[in-house]
Amino acid sequence: MCDDELETVELTAGDYEDIPESFYDPIMKREMLNRKNRANNKFLGKGPRCVEAYSTPHYYGKLLAWTVKRITTSPKWKTVSVHGFSSEKPVFWDIKTSYTESESCLINGQMLMEIDGIRLVITVIIVGTGSVQIEAGEEHHELVKKLVQDIADFLKERNYYRGKKISFNGEISFLNAGKVDWDSVILDPAVKNEIRRNTIGFLKNCARLSKYGVPPKRGIILAGPPGTGKTMICKALISEANEITCITTDAYGMFQEGYIVELFAIAQDLSPSLVFIEDLDFIGQERHGSYRGTPLLIALLAEMDGIAEKMAIVTVATSNCFETLDKALSERPSRFDRVFKIPRPNCEQRAELVEHISEKIPLSEEIKEYIVKVTNGFTPAQLQEVLHGMVMSHIDMEEEIQFTRSDVDFSIGWINIKKNGTLGFNGTLLRHATTSTE
Repeated sequence: MCDDELETVELTAGDYEDIPESFYDPIMKREMLNRKNRANNKFLGKGPRCVEAYSTPHYYGKLLAWTVKRITTSPKWKTVSVHGFSSEKPVFWDIKTSYTESESCLINGQMLMEIDGIRLVITVIIVGTGSVQIEAGEEHHELVKKLVQDIADFLKERNYYRGKKISFNGEISFLNAGKVDWDSVILDPAVKNEIRRNTIGFLKNCARLSKYGVPPKRGIILAGPPGTGKTMICKALISEANEITCITTDAYGMFQEGYIVELFAIAQDLSPSLVFIEDLDFIGQERHGSYRGTPLLIALLAEMDGIAEKMAIVTVATSNCFETLDKALSERPSRFDRVFKIPRPNCEQRAELVEHISEKIPLSEEIKEYIVKVTNGFTPAQLQEVLHGMVMSHIDMEEEIQFTRSDVDFSIGWINIKKNGTLGFNGTLLRHATTSTE
């Protein structure tokens, strides 16, 4: 044991507030590092040293911490001691390694280790970066280089994000998206099949398609008014995409510097991948006059069809205002190759929607038919609100509800169908309800 060994304490997510002041104070940190260097010198012994380091992009920092733990807890390794590096005590973090599992891993500290009788100091720094450094006597340089390469290979081969559903908001997190069956997506069957063919079908057949010169990347846009089911289609794709990495984006995160570049770097690392960009309108507005577009738009254009070739990636974007998108997105295949217009449901589709939405609502066939008849032009979201609104209007009733046409008319009365079809509220009813409440 090293005489300067410090106490090992495991911290969880909530303990970050308790990180000591030395973590941030440069003078205290320098004094502490000098003390630890003396301890390391005593542990490693006299003579020249060799040092090798490995770093990852910041979004793989936790993955790196887990990788180091996995490698150093194998039977041939012996942990002599663990102590802090940038702080007085080592910092551990509960890292999610799947949708439901997590492991406590060192994210800031030093491990004094032995392997086959050889002593090494392994420094892990994950907070704000992702790096690991291995130090040993100069005579063990080849071993140190091999260990660093082992870490790099293990991280790449055992990346626990690959083939999973994840979200990216500057950091990667596992996504519990729920299950959406294609039967619940009310859409023309031919359109459904084409969407699936150009996404999941494409990724599953990239190798075969490449024989015919088809590039190993693709993009589609789902365009239509708000509430027509574009997000539901995305969820159905995510549910079906077994062993395909699905990455959802974050509207706020997208405005952070480097987000688009990092997004597609992750998609490439974890390919085959589906990348979902909801509300493409936020960053894809048309350029005109002296306006040359935002850095986000320029980055997206470059990443989707730049010099660096992307492999086995399909980008799925949604747009409420397709006509305002830049022509380099809306009219130029090889970025987005297909545009699927998602219309308001017709009579037959509304009947399917009513059946699906009202599975737990006791509606007679006559009332269902009436709802379908009087909701021409409604989006699925608006139709859903009609049905839910009918239930809400009887929320104070304890007995079994018997819905009538009046209930349907009252619920529809709250929805204001403007010329552009947006969902709103009837001002007259709203004022009347407010007055009654008062």
